[in-house]
Amino acid sequence: MPLGQLFTRRITIARIYGIPVRIDYRWFAVVALSIWLITSNLQSHFIQLSNVRLLPLAPLSAWVLGFITTTGLFLSVFGHELSHALMARAEGIEIEEIVLHPFGGLARLKTEPQNPRAELRIAVAGPAASFLFALLAFVGTKIAALGNYNATVVVFFLIAWGNLLLAVFNLFPGYPLDGGRVLRALLWHRSGSIKEATRMAGICGILIGGMLILFGVYIMIAPSWRPSQPYFMGGWSILVGLFLLDTAAKVVRGAQNTRLLTAGDVMSPPIAIDPEMTVTRLIDEVLPLHRQTSFPVAVNGRAHGILALEALKSLPKEKWHTTQVKDAMRGINPQLFVETSVILESAKEMMIDNGIGSLVVVNNQGELVGFLQSGKIIKRSKKIVRSSVRRS
Repeated sequence: MPLGQLFTRRITIARIYGIPVRIDYRWFAVVALSIWLITSNLQSHFIQLSNVRLLPLAPLSAWVLGFITTTGLFLSVFGHELSHALMARAEGIEIEEIVLHPFGGLARLKTEPQNPRAELRIAVAGPAASFLFALLAFVGTKIAALGNYNATVVVFFLIAWGNLLLAVFNLFPGYPLDGGRVLRALLWHRSGSIKEATRMAGICGILIGGMLILFGVYIMIAPSWRPSQPYFMGGWSILVGLFLLDTAAKVVRGAQNTRLLTAGDVMSPPIAIDPEMTVTRLIDEVLPLHRQTSFPVAVNGRAHGILALEALKSLPKEKWHTTQVKDAMRGINPQLFVETSVILESAKEMMIDNGIGSLVVVNNQGELVGFLQSGKIIKRSKKIVRSSVRRS
């Protein structure tokens, strides 16, 4: 196996709440580096935390504490991502996997959130968990200090600060950081366009990535301020900056190429039928003009359900003139309607799940404004993408 292919592979280490947890092979190098850095500092530095004094430790003790501290830090990263995943599941979104990689972690969702509120709640869940972990670790620090367990104090203190830094860093307002997703949710709510919100959040991510690169260079060359390990800190800042820069640039390009189509982009005008209409009138008067496999059922602009022609196959022909549409339709429920701002991929998943292959599209006031059918949206989305590519 080529070396480059080896370091891009992932292994599955667990399944938590049914969610696969995978580790990037490169993650092991970061863990080893973290253990070595903590161990070397515990062996060579005198540590003073408030009234707690920890003299340089013997090699074995330092290595054990380095391993324990690193384990606590990376379990915290996993807890951060698991919080995202569980909140997304609470919003009705399936989770593909949780991945731990050299720059942190990622909870990969199968579909995008359906509205800005869901996006905001999912984004905030991770930093909130990290702040909670930091608070608990600081409490552990105080308890250990009361018992004069100096080594335990240092472990809890490092875990607390690690979680605090993780939470604060992730709140920087640039995609794909959590703060960038918060920014995207706010822009999405304000403009109603997730494509534009994603593009702006991605641009902020590019700026933050660039700033981290410049900061890393400054740490490495600045004569006036040099931390104890300038080349490691500077190099790590540059690597994280490059990662953010590359990811954010891909997000911006994707938004500009209109890959993030919404239900409002591809919906068709709704051919709504009245729930009191008989099946005979539907077949004789509506079907000859509109060759569809399903129709939205509405009264005064408010959706009441969807009638799928498939449901009429079991209805005897002699009952057509007495059976009304409301008797054969699927009553409106969360599986049958979406708002205009919902991501197209999410709408496609819903059409598969609801078994009809159609969705009613409503605006912010709940009024019927469009209709989605699986066969038609493929043609419309391809047409929109081709049109946007020609304009660019």
